[in-house]
Amino acid sequence: MRFKLTLKPTNPGQKLTLNYNHPFSSWIYTRIKESDASYAAFLHQKGYRTQDSTKTFKHFTFSKFVVPQKAKAIEKGDDFMLLSDQPIYITVSFFIDKAAEDFIIGLFNNQQISIYNKKYQADFIISSVESLPAPAFANVPMRFKAASPMVIAEKRVDGTDEYLPPTDPRFARYLVQNLFDKYESVHGKSIDVDTATLDKLIRIKLIDTEKMRSKLIWIKQDRNDETKIKGYENFSFDLTAPAGIIEAGFYGGIGKYTSAAGMGFLEIV
Repeated sequence: MRFKLTLKPTNPGQKLTLNYNHPFSSWIYTRIKESDASYAAFLHQKGYRTQDSTKTFKHFTFSKFVVPQKAKAIEKGDDFMLLSDQPIYITVSFFIDKAAEDFIIGLFNNQQISIYNKKYQADFIISSVESLPAPAFANVPMRFKAASPMVIAEKRVDGTDEYLPPTDPRFARYLVQNLFDKYESVHGKSIDVDTATLDKLIRIKLIDTEKMRSKLIWIKQDRNDETKIKGYENFSFDLTAPAGIIEAGFYGGIGKYTSAAGMGFLEIV
């Protein structure tokens, strides 16, 4: 399910860090913990897990902030945006049953939220939570746009990550496996298929990379355990897969890493 949040700044002239992914994700965890401590502990410590694997998934993601009216334009070198007193918007996406809709709305509606790091803080009131209509998924090609950075990586021999662009032949292979793993982690059963069968079951075709760009995201910025990850956004692709697998990626985020930090948020083109 997806929900559009309207955030009203408490004061004009606040500075919102451009690296808001981890602060916003942390706030979501905090709200879940305040509302359902056992579910929060499950997400933080375990998450949804594939059988016989250490891979875990949180199954939520979010869009980038939509800021219709800034106090001033972002200039080269800025690491913040200067907000006006006008509302800003963000869409949060959860791969959950519709029965949880009231829980999610209650999680956010009329809540106060602070998004901050060591340099900047912006405070808001969530003035409305709008449940968005669910698209129809089917086993036919569907076209999507990567509206937030999609992160796909391959481990090097030294254990570091090589972040792959969508034009790399390995990108689609890892993305297909990731989608399959996410589906399996939710449904709690393993489907034993070889690579060739998996490639027939889930097919990805890159369509438009003209405006594609890479983006670095800091996780836990300015801390000793700070991590930088690299993703690619603003590209389009066709995805053919069983409806349940497409649904898992659409709502839970698509990509190998950190969907819960706002990576891999898709829009239907």
